[in-house]
Amino acid sequence: MYKKLFSINWLLPVLLLTMSTLMQAAQVKDIRVGQQPGSTRLVFELDSSVDHRMFPLSNPDRVVLDINDTDISQDVVASLSALSSDALLRVRYAKRDSGMRFVLDLNKKVKAKTTKLAASGGYGPRILVELDYGVQSSSAPTVVKSLASISDEKRDIVVVIDPGHGGKDPGALGQYKVREKDIVLSIGRELAKRLNAKPGIKAVMTRSTDVYLQLRDRSRVAREANADLMISIHADAFTKSSARGASVWALSLSGKTSEMGRWLAQQEQSADLVGGISLDDKDQLLAEVLLDMSMNSTIQMSLDIGKEVLGEMRGVAKLHKNSVQQAGFVVLKSPDIPSILIETGFVSNKTEAKNLSSLTYRRKLASSIAKGVEDFFVSNPPDGTYIAWQKTQKGGYTYTVSKGDTLSEIARKNGVSLDSLRSANTLRNDVIWIGQKLSIPAS
Repeated sequence: MYKKLFSINWLLPVLLLTMSTLMQAAQVKDIRVGQQPGSTRLVFELDSSVDHRMFPLSNPDRVVLDINDTDISQDVVASLSALSSDALLRVRYAKRDSGMRFVLDLNKKVKAKTTKLAASGGYGPRILVELDYGVQSSSAPTVVKSLASISDEKRDIVVVIDPGHGGKDPGALGQYKVREKDIVLSIGRELAKRLNAKPGIKAVMTRSTDVYLQLRDRSRVAREANADLMISIHADAFTKSSARGASVWALSLSGKTSEMGRWLAQQEQSADLVGGISLDDKDQLLAEVLLDMSMNSTIQMSLDIGKEVLGEMRGVAKLHKNSVQQAGFVVLKSPDIPSILIETGFVSNKTEAKNLSSLTYRRKLASSIAKGVEDFFVSNPPDGTYIAWQKTQKGGYTYTVSKGDTLSEIARKNGVSLDSLRSANTLRNDVIWIGQKLSIPAS
């Protein structure tokens, strides 16, 4: 009796200590990557505040972040493969003592620093990791560079692709046991492949696996990636199986009004909201004017991009509406990021459910969306991007013919005449083929 009691008395503190350690472990809820000129920022969001340390390693270059008393969810583990930037090659992780070790493999030398952020604005405690690799100073000596090295300094156009639903939320359920979350994830992956194949465009996915994201979290990914465009992909369902057709949506004016009110109510969180101009130090009237101008411009650009995409989708899918529609969807409400929502078809319709179940069809649909996006940005490239430089540089550049291209269309979207394009490539007629390299003359 004495021995048994002694054994229990000895074991009890150990069990209590173990349970206490487990209860105190924080959870890494999310890891997000944002790209800025000369800098990459990673945000590690936790459900409680814990200590951490960071140190660099070389040969090869990498940064190690140790977070104490922490665990990581499988949803976050599944998303690690999608984390990358100009400076960040990949993120690896391992369990270390009672915490987690994250290794940030780098593409280039950086200056790394961390900041511990308190919970605020609906976000939990965060650890901000900044990887700075600098922008060339204007006072630096003039150096003659090749066109290739100049083009390397131009930023990519960032397109955030948001496959709707996911995880516990299957979305619409349709014929042939089709689930919306599976279809849109497949289309999103195919779209990302095609956009990433275009020099000067970088695709970032809000989710690349079957995980659930809150609607505001999807827009937050776009903000942190400094997106030039956000595309949300969905599939429809209706009580009548005869309903069918794809559609493209942009934000409505009523949606704009409600979102303005939300942002103006939290001006202290809008430090880089309108073209880098903070609203938190502006009076109410000026803040309203700035925000209204930004959202009007964003909506118009969304409509223009949506028109290009809808025009390309017409060749693959039956359209539910022949023009871009407008509504107050939450994922369209970023005040300064053009955003479109694509309904790829009705899974409640037998024909469209069968089409969307086909990988071949999904690839065709993704190609049409990619072409619409590419055509818009080739004609309207943001300043400072590789495509803007490519379009205006004096020496001309090379264009690779892709499916659906015609010589006249290539001339139009590259801002050159058809005759000059023929002459630059010694073409006797307008016959071209996929994969052909065409020299685009200076405009």
